[in-house]
Amino acid sequence: MNSPAQPPRRPTLRIIRPLHDQAWTEITRPRALGPVMETTMLATDIIEFGKRYRDAGAQLRIRHMVYELLVEAFGITGISWWDCHREDRGDGALIVAPPDIEPDRFLDPLIHHLNALLRCYALRADELMDFRLRMAVHFGYVYYDSHGVTGHALTHLFRLLEAPAFKKAVAASQARLGAIVSDNLYTEAVQHVGLVNPAAYTPLRLTCKETRSRAWLWLPAESRSRS
Repeated sequence: MNSPAQPPRRPTLRIIRPLHDQAWTEITRPRALGPVMETTMLATDIIEFGKRYRDAGAQLRIRHMVYELLVEAFGITGISWWDCHREDRGDGALIVAPPDIEPDRFLDPLIHHLNALLRCYALRADELMDFRLRMAVHFGYVYYDSHGVTGHALTHLFRLLEAPAFKKAVAASQARLGAIVSDNLYTEAVQHVGLVNPAAYTPLRLTCKETRSRAWLWLPAESRSRS
């Protein structure tokens, strides 16, 4: 006598974690931040992330690589990635630093390291997995609650990132990384004794929605020499 047919097994979702849950918590949860803080914030955007020939698998692999490069660039710069507040944006990321980290470290040191890592990655990436990044950096007041972060400074950050003039400048350069820095952050950073090189930045007038502002464009030296 034949046994009754068994219903198909439902697929299960595996969550791969380190052996110790405590270690998993420590590396994925940013340290507690105050409800209001004046600090540095950074946003990234993967250029042309939604190209038609990229399926979901390719997009997932690119996202994974972007985060790997960001974590490595932060480490080389001496900024603790795990102490920052982080929010994924699908084709980009929002990163809010603890207020005790010097804002100018997010300019030339971090930008140069990230650009170098992107160039090394591009040498071994095929067309499907190749990508370029835009990045915006700003400094201001951030308000933090159980849902995440908000504030006018964050709105300004994303207006910088999405400004058509910035997108056009990066597209024309074909740079692996293009960065835009808010006017107030740039002005403060160049007054400090550090690694920020004013000659690497050019002023750019930006208009995005109701935002009209001057900002500072950074492109790699090799891209500036071609333009």
